[in-house]
Amino acid sequence: MELGLNGKVALVTASSAGLGKAIAVELASEGAKVVICARGADALEQTRSEISAAGGDVLAVTTDMTEPADIEHVVDETVSGFGRLDILVNNAGDAVIGRTIADADEEWQKIYDVTLWSAVRATRAAVPHLKASGGGNIVNVASVSGHSGLGGMADYNSAKAAMLSLTKTLAQDLAPDNIRVNAVNPALIRTPLWERMAQDVFVPDLGKDVDEVFANLSSQNLLIHRFGRPDEVSGIVAMLASERSSFVTGACWNIDGGFTKFIV
Repeated sequence: MELGLNGKVALVTASSAGLGKAIAVELASEGAKVVICARGADALEQTRSEISAAGGDVLAVTTDMTEPADIEHVVDETVSGFGRLDILVNNAGDAVIGRTIADADEEWQKIYDVTLWSAVRATRAAVPHLKASGGGNIVNVASVSGHSGLGGMADYNSAKAAMLSLTKTLAQDLAPDNIRVNAVNPALIRTPLWERMAQDVFVPDLGKDVDEVFANLSSQNLLIHRFGRPDEVSGIVAMLASERSSFVTGACWNIDGGFTKFIV
């Protein structure tokens, strides 16, 4: 399917690994010029090298998505390097299982800063450039936990719920500027974040190792009894960012192996 992304310029936040990397690789494979960013310079350079070796046009910018100045910098570098901005994918986020309402404000704020405020600030910085390009697309990587809260993750769940509300509101506010805003809601995707949480929280109670934990969690929570792959999310993101979805805005797509249906 031709997505019409050839020559478009996309900024994907938190894109040295996991979902962000998969999204950047997908967009580059469709012909988009891609800017990737993350805090870790080594992993970022490895991802840049892989995309470049595959023929992609890619720029890497070391960025801490909790720092407003860094966010403005990476948006400026995108426009400086490629001359425009057409697509913003807000992917930065973090989660800790086991949080409670008793946890300190500072712990909640850490999750809000990287998960919600990064998206607010990146969008704020990007919108003038999207307007200058004649419009564009914003895709927010949210989560099913934003509408189907998971126990022990109240801070993360509420940040993702805010992201879903932000998506729908900005879809309305930015429509006159020809900017579409959508979100994807993954659940149980095999990423470094989930591997870390599985190792730290669920081994050995749900399995002797991460693979067994994933097998048990998926069989208990998904209609499709396996964790999802990052490329099963990135393909939907690319479609939403493309002209194939030109009549889609304000949508929040579950990519969850039947998680939402399973728990209803």
